[in-house]
Amino acid sequence: MRAIIIFLFSFLLMYVDFLFADFSPMEIGGVEVYFVPRALLMFILLVSVYASPRMSVLLGVVFGAMLDLYIGSLYGIHTFGMVAFVLFMHTAFRVFHKDFVALAFVVLLLTFFYDSYIYFVYSVLGMVDLPVFDYLALRAAPSLLLNALIFILAFVIALKTSKVRKELLPKH
Repeated sequence: MRAIIIFLFSFLLMYVDFLFADFSPMEIGGVEVYFVPRALLMFILLVSVYASPRMSVLLGVVFGAMLDLYIGSLYGIHTFGMVAFVLFMHTAFRVFHKDFVALAFVVLLLTFFYDSYIYFVYSVLGMVDLPVFDYLALRAAPSLLLNALIFILAFVIALKTSKVRKELLPKH
């Protein structure tokens, strides 16, 4: 039951990420600023801590492949990135062991690195010609602020979905 609910919430958060693409880029002061939400990635990272690392790797493969197919410009970049960052999250969080501040910091940092990883791969392949400073100022920083707000939603959903099985079990 928990796996189904986690999958459904993952699908919903992927949809939220796609929905937000309609609002980005925004023109602020004559400059286009990009806000890229990573609610799905943050949720999958949190699932690795609160539910199961195996489940989060599976979600990373499934939803990474779905993102690769939907975007369709470079296959495997999202799948590899999600799985790699989930494995790093699982490894890093054995050290911090569920401290909320450390958890928020690590998830937001990994979200920033994931976005930077995608930018780096696309720029190396010549698919993006945005200079690094413009990327940091007009995409990375605004996206990090947006993701800090979205983190709270992803955190609450991850906590609630990780407790589904425990609430459904009969009490003795």
